[in-house]
Amino acid sequence: MDICVGSRNPSKLKGVEKAFTKLYKDINVYGYQVEVDLPPQPFGLDTIMKCAEVRALRALEKNGMCIYGVGIEAGIFSVSNLSYDIHVACIIDRSGKISYGFSPAFRVPDRFVELIKKGMYKELEDIVSDFYGTRGIGDAGGFIGLLSRGIVFRDDLVYYAVLMALLPLVNSDVY
Repeated sequence: MDICVGSRNPSKLKGVEKAFTKLYKDINVYGYQVEVDLPPQPFGLDTIMKCAEVRALRALEKNGMCIYGVGIEAGIFSVSNLSYDIHVACIIDRSGKISYGFSPAFRVPDRFVELIKKGMYKELEDIVSDFYGTRGIGDAGGFIGLLSRGIVFRDDLVYYAVLMALLPLVNSDVY
């Protein structure tokens, strides 16, 4: 089974592959750079979900052999005046059936969110790079890898988001 992902980010591809192999055999995961006219740092669950959906649709357009298009988007949402980082997975099949899943969310420091909102940084990864002296953290362990001191990594968040999005697809008799 061929799976197209709307990203070439190694953490995203690893998480997608890990989730699909839990439920399917003989899968191939293909990552594609997709053009998206979306904000570099999405805010709000609706926006994050839309970004993931666009990535999934663009991935399906890249390869006609893929059964599923997968879009992964990380973004920030607020609850009770606190900001959290979450990964949203959107999976779309060739018939247009769509499913979403969410990762565990973790709190983002208020000052980091304010710096983005003030326009001083375009996205969270840029702040993390400056604050921690890292580069390309979004392609590696992610901000969560730093905060959790190596216990949880970005591909883990992607894995759970994709796995949750797969549940309605593998249980179609219930959904």
